[in-house]
Amino acid sequence: MSVSPTSASWILQLDNTTWRFAKQGPPVVDRVSLELQQGEILGLLGPSGCGKTTLLRLVAGFEPPQAGRISIGGRPVAGPTWVPPERRDVGMVFQDYALFPHLTVVQNVAFGLQRTSQLEKAVARKRIKEVLALVGLDGLDGRYPHELSGGQQQRVAVARALAPRPALVLLDEPLSNLDAQVRLRLRQELRDILKAAGASAIFVTHDREEALSIADLVAVMRAGRLEQVGTPEDIYNRPATRFVAEFVTQANFLTARPSGNSWETELGNFIVTADALNGCHLNGAERAELMVRPENVYCQPDPAGTATVRDRQFLGHDCCYRLQLASGSEIIARLSGTTAFAPGTRVHASAEARDVRLFPAADPIGRSRSVAPAR
Repeated sequence: MSVSPTSASWILQLDNTTWRFAKQGPPVVDRVSLELQQGEILGLLGPSGCGKTTLLRLVAGFEPPQAGRISIGGRPVAGPTWVPPERRDVGMVFQDYALFPHLTVVQNVAFGLQRTSQLEKAVARKRIKEVLALVGLDGLDGRYPHELSGGQQQRVAVARALAPRPALVLLDEPLSNLDAQVRLRLRQELRDILKAAGASAIFVTHDREEALSIADLVAVMRAGRLEQVGTPEDIYNRPATRFVAEFVTQANFLTARPSGNSWETELGNFIVTADALNGCHLNGAERAELMVRPENVYCQPDPAGTATVRDRQFLGHDCCYRLQLASGSEIIARLSGTTAFAPGTRVHASAEARDVRLFPAADPIGRSRSVAPAR
């Protein structure tokens, strides 16, 4: 038996929050409603310009919403009343970390603590020592930012945000300034640090793997609105809109036409379950779009095949192939790295029916079929 969380367990509540650059301009954040429970990590995922950083700034208090309400820890901070950033009990980790170059690691962390707390100095020193240990910076107390690696600077910024024990930690693309290998390693470290601190957090990212691996909940944004909110598994396995399927899973889309109790595509006929319809009513539709994941596409060399290999990218554990079908449309297949088809090879392409989903042929910008958190 599932129990709905009480209002006291919500650390963040947004109700129809809206913000525009100009009064008559299009909304950058458009009627966003969202709830986050105590201790959860939420990833705000979307392409550049979708409004995710602006939404984070609204929560932080750097911008006032023109409509809607925001509550943190059950206390209204925007809407009928306005609470300034320094009184919202939030910690902020900026994209460039915003460390003071003339202050040591300890002094940078202490700055955040001193600005938000009246703790005794001895207690403050103990807290600084705790958070530095938490982020793995023992022994680096006296170093300056320029003497640290990018990953170490990021940890200092996180330690500074966590030191005052804020109700909510906000992180604006915290890993974007790191090289690929460091970013990959710090993903898990960042999650471990936030979980060990018992922190509730929101982090902004345009990296789908980052969002899926760090977050407890993922909110996918598009053109200022939420397309879908759910667990990483829900977002990946059950995308609610074509945009989510394309952006998060990088799926292929095949034109599909009804044929008896199945849907006919260039890769064969597929029987689509009710769950794969995403709540859409396609009875009588002359065509739709069938989602097929790249990892579920297969091909075999065949001189009489109707698909042609246009490009091949070797990725180590697998290869990514761009295939052109007879209609001229292109799809992506991810195959074992031991498979090697040269560009120009004719192949027979097919797809496994597992995890297919069906979407209407048109999915205009702004439409959202599911914005409620799937729990």
